[in-house]
Amino acid sequence: MTSIPFAARAERMAPGGEFLSRLLWSFGSFGGSVGLRFLANIVMARLLAPEILGVMVVLQVARFGFELLTDVGIEQNIVRHPDGLAPRFYNTAWTLQILRGTWLSALFLLASGPLAAFYGIETALFAAIALAPFLNGLQSTAIFGLVKALDVKQRTLFELKAEGLGFAVSVTLALIHPSAWALVIGVLVSIAARSAMSYRLPGPRHFLVIDRAHFVEIFRFGRWIMVTSIIMFAAMSLDKIVLAKVAPLAIVGIYGLARTIADIPAQLGQRLTHQLIFPMLAAARTAQDGEALRGIGAARSRLVFIMAAGIGAGIASADWAVAILYDPRYASAGPMLALLLPASFVAVLSSLNAGILLGSNRPQFESAANILRLAILVPCLWLGYLHFGVEGVIAAVLLGELGRYLVIWLGQRAIGLSFGRQDALAILVLLGAAGGLILLRLALGLASPLGLASAG
Repeated sequence: MTSIPFAARAERMAPGGEFLSRLLWSFGSFGGSVGLRFLANIVMARLLAPEILGVMVVLQVARFGFELLTDVGIEQNIVRHPDGLAPRFYNTAWTLQILRGTWLSALFLLASGPLAAFYGIETALFAAIALAPFLNGLQSTAIFGLVKALDVKQRTLFELKAEGLGFAVSVTLALIHPSAWALVIGVLVSIAARSAMSYRLPGPRHFLVIDRAHFVEIFRFGRWIMVTSIIMFAAMSLDKIVLAKVAPLAIVGIYGLARTIADIPAQLGQRLTHQLIFPMLAAARTAQDGEALRGIGAARSRLVFIMAAGIGAGIASADWAVAILYDPRYASAGPMLALLLPASFVAVLSSLNAGILLGSNRPQFESAANILRLAILVPCLWLGYLHFGVEGVIAAVLLGELGRYLVIWLGQRAIGLSFGRQDALAILVLLGAAGGLILLRLALGLASPLGLASAG
């Protein structure tokens, strides 16, 4: 299949007029994806002990850490480059992706022994999950072509099929053999199936090639993506890395469950950034395109205010939600979730704003933002846990997100485009919704959702 019709379709997309339709498809995709993962999370929590979930938290953190090493932004390069769907550029990116996945899996295997000794987890589990980068590297770059073409509908359907298969495999294995091995094998089967399914998507024919000029272009733009990815991973995972070393695995599993739920809004923000805001601005060639900015700005306003009210309500009812969905072993996840949600909302705002900067070819601002976030987390996580336990860890996460937001906001000011006033009003909506509902609970003689997160 040639790349011409596929590329031409991306060029014909009007950045502003189609935004709402694509936004709805992104919400639909995200809702289906989150629904499947949330259902799997509930089932796994009922089948498995918190200690087993704690082991999986550590394994997944290690996996994502290795997968982000040498991340030169294959997707971002294909989306932003005018020749991103030209066969030699497209396949140079695909070849680099395969080589990178192979190298990372080999490096991960070598590190399995030391990691197992450090965390007191079975070496074979680390060795097995080490195959994930290799399997991920085998996927077709046609997935990224859908993003470039702003074909949110087809990307949505693909992701839902892949995640539905992953859900079925993981739950079936956990029912047969309720252990950490069931989760690890489920992850590997899911990744392998997703990679295989990706070759049924439309896109240019694949062949192994390294074009020197395209190789240099990919790394020139990708160096900032690589720095951002490594620092972002450290900033997003440092709380779990610290807890996994200093706290019992049962607490790590409960915290991981709360963090998984709290991260849902932040993941939505990232999905909208990468599937809509960044490719639309890249297609417009400039972040000053009036139609694109009007469409994004108007939809963004409605989105952040709705999310602020929803997350505020979530803060006020987090303990009830956990009590209804999970068994008593996970009760302390409720207060943890209530305390984590404000940080998640700040992360949403940061991600939406970072998409504007990335679409303006200024990824260095997000790198700097994540450097500051990491610089805040390194001392604050240790001090927070030492003096206040899990609540101190959560406070450090919020401080880190605020630091990240500040740098991204300054970056937007530098290019003459900022949503600071809109974001400030959204935060007030969040605080008003959460505060009002908590006061109502107290007035009715009900307990506050903000209990001792470290209890249990």
